[in-house]
Amino acid sequence: MALSSASCRTVGRGLVRGRIFVAFRLRDWRACSSKVPQQASSRMAGFKALLSAVTGGLLGRPRRIAAERPPGQSLQHLQQAVEDARGTPHLVSITRPVHPPYLVDEAGEMLAIHPEAGPWDVHVILEGEPSHPSFYAPLRLRLRFTAGWPSTPPEIYIGGQLAFALVARNRSPPKVFWDTFLASKASSGPLALQELLEHLRRFLLEPANYLGMPEQDAEEGSPSLEARRLHSWMRDAARVNAKRLDVIKKYRKQALHAQLFDEHRPLQEEWFVPETWSALRALHTGDAQLGRALLTEHATGEVYSFPLFTDAFCGLLLEEIFNFYKSGLPARRPNSMNNYGIILGDIGLEPFIDKLQELLQPLGQELFQAPGSLWDGHHCFIVRYREGEDLGLDMHTDDSDVTFNICLGLDFTGAGLQFCGSVGAPEHRKHHMTYQHRKGHCVVHLGRKRHGADDITSGERLNLILWNHSSEYRQSRDYRTPPYAREAAAPDEVCLSYTHDRDFGAYKDYPSGREHFRGRGWCPPPAAEYPGFQSEFRFRSPSGDAKL
Repeated sequence: MALSSASCRTVGRGLVRGRIFVAFRLRDWRACSSKVPQQASSRMAGFKALLSAVTGGLLGRPRRIAAERPPGQSLQHLQQAVEDARGTPHLVSITRPVHPPYLVDEAGEMLAIHPEAGPWDVHVILEGEPSHPSFYAPLRLRLRFTAGWPSTPPEIYIGGQLAFALVARNRSPPKVFWDTFLASKASSGPLALQELLEHLRRFLLEPANYLGMPEQDAEEGSPSLEARRLHSWMRDAARVNAKRLDVIKKYRKQALHAQLFDEHRPLQEEWFVPETWSALRALHTGDAQLGRALLTEHATGEVYSFPLFTDAFCGLLLEEIFNFYKSGLPARRPNSMNNYGIILGDIGLEPFIDKLQELLQPLGQELFQAPGSLWDGHHCFIVRYREGEDLGLDMHTDDSDVTFNICLGLDFTGAGLQFCGSVGAPEHRKHHMTYQHRKGHCVVHLGRKRHGADDITSGERLNLILWNHSSEYRQSRDYRTPPYAREAAAPDEVCLSYTHDRDFGAYKDYPSGREHFRGRGWCPPPAAEYPGFQSEFRFRSPSGDAKL
């Protein structure tokens, strides 16, 4: 039976940051589905099951299938399940269960949970499909188990940069996966972690086969509507992945330092300043004393720096970066503000960045608590400044919960890093301090801290920027609806942004080539204007149009 009603049409479909998504008007779909006869065909039932995967069921948690066990007993079962799962086919690594420092409830409040009560996180890396050009990269997963394990399925977060069909924006498997998995379990007893991982890998790599929806209908000889749609999403995901992975595969053959790209090789101690390596390892055991001792605090509770990489490792990493530049392979730029940088995950260095983030995670938690905890994503890139290219960087904030900014060299003058206030604070656009980059040293700050780079005056500077993301923190009220106070006074000129500020032109001339930003600013919002706010809009015409 065809869905001919206009109210049943798809209203949104595409890619969001490399992730396949589809949106339906839920109210329209309910109205439409009420018109379908009860004797709907099995094909329609299959289509409705697929819709369940991409509408309400997409964000739903897996259903509970039995009573919970006592917490201590559940943790013991989970620890044993992790050990048993080490024999899972295609398993690269699996961690011991770790209790998260906090959780976010449905109201967006951050709650501290007693460690013995759960939940517990287990991080897993599975092999991709080596022969598949779009899915040969490893699959990165975080499984969150409650005290209901092994009777209650875990919540799953799918990390990494691969795109998958039928994976929600929150990077979780849809309800249709859980329904299919529970229906196909080898036994009706408690869940087995090894079995779950095997099914999840099959679903991510070949969702149509896993769900029993081949592109060609064996009985009727033509593809069903739901199969055509699913295979279209699969092709979208494969195309996105293939474009990125093709560059990675080609560059891997030209790479100078294979140890940087090896998924199985740990970080090398000799890459790091000895005192810093010892302090970071101590933080992993809960000893924060050494970590605090190595820090220089530049702005109380907000900006810190410390030595991280040795000169030798900076040189090794720069050799690899310049080798990629020479390869002529295409590279996406990190963002709209950096025209000559490269994304390290796009050249095959995602395993190195994963391990670097894991090393730095306890320091982030020690310094910034919730934003510095539970990192499960990152955006890591190189920025390059030299004459004839990008010279500096406009004032901005980062799409990051916590940012690590590491100077790799080379020789340069100028290029100071200016720090102002945090978004929403009364002193948001008041100057706090200037940081001078040093080779091998890292400056760390919250992403919401306004900052910008002065123009380089001579030489060349390359920095490694690591933006850390926590999907848990980003569900919180603190992240989603932070307070925005009225600015206390007019901004300091060094803190003005030609990209973002409504009053930039009232204080400074726009840089050459940036005049098109005039009139596009948003900051400060009208409710947060400082007393005597000066807009770059001088007057309005009788029609109400803004004039400069």
